[in-house]
Amino acid sequence: MTKTRVLIIDDEKENVRYLTTILEENGFDDIHGAFDGEEGLSKVKEVDPGLILLDLRMPKKSGIFVFNELKKSPGYQDIPVIILTGEGGFLKHLAELRKFHEDVESLADEATEEVLSRFITSRPDAFLEKPVEPETLMTTIHNVLITLEEVVAKRCEEINTLRAQKTEGGVVFKGNTFDSSEKSRCNLTAEAAKLVSTGAALQDGFVWRSSDNQNIPMTKEDVLAFHGAMTDWIYNNYRASWEHKETLNTLTTIKEVEDYDIQKGWPGNNLV
Repeated sequence: MTKTRVLIIDDEKENVRYLTTILEENGFDDIHGAFDGEEGLSKVKEVDPGLILLDLRMPKKSGIFVFNELKKSPGYQDIPVIILTGEGGFLKHLAELRKFHEDVESLADEATEEVLSRFITSRPDAFLEKPVEPETLMTTIHNVLITLEEVVAKRCEEINTLRAQKTEGGVVFKGNTFDSSEKSRCNLTAEAAKLVSTGAALQDGFVWRSSDNQNIPMTKEDVLAFHGAMTDWIYNNYRASWEHKETLNTLTTIKEVEDYDIQKGWPGNNLV
């Protein structure tokens, strides 16, 4: 996302510097500025931005004109545009003058974004009123630029984290809770492998330490059963993880991916 080329169109140079600083502090490094609508349209053709931050009230060509020109151009209509303005009052006054609304009192109460919709041919990807807070700007940019693939990748990382938490969270075997960390599983595997390869019996008084530091007596059959159940449990956790990821990759919208419940379908930790 931070590799996106950004064009800021705003006649206030301080605003351009302010927005540029926010973007740079958040990892963006391909940032361009234009200081009126006419220059903005030229810069769109020159730099081919992946995102435009657009002020409304500018000399030569207004932001409204720029926006409408972009949205009727097949080459530029898909560029995400975030409109930034401190001109809510100006827009409402202009709407009244152009008789877009007969009820002046209701218009005064109408959200600026709704008033703006009277002047533009399609809705912007986002709308922010100035002064813009850095966190609000970055959250908005993230929501505009993030792709389905990125959301799926993020949810898959969440699944990996959840699987690790579950497999490291302990198991219950024959009424006792045991550590299920990778180290503990390796120790159990080594003990089971020794028993299988040598065919030897366990020494008298063999115990396995529980999570509450109690020594739990185990027979050879217990150890082998514990190892088998643990192995199946780990596999089932990975299978649940795979199935969740496969499902996520079949979804076709960001909302579907974000709403998908990754908590369902995991095996319980009671082995026997």
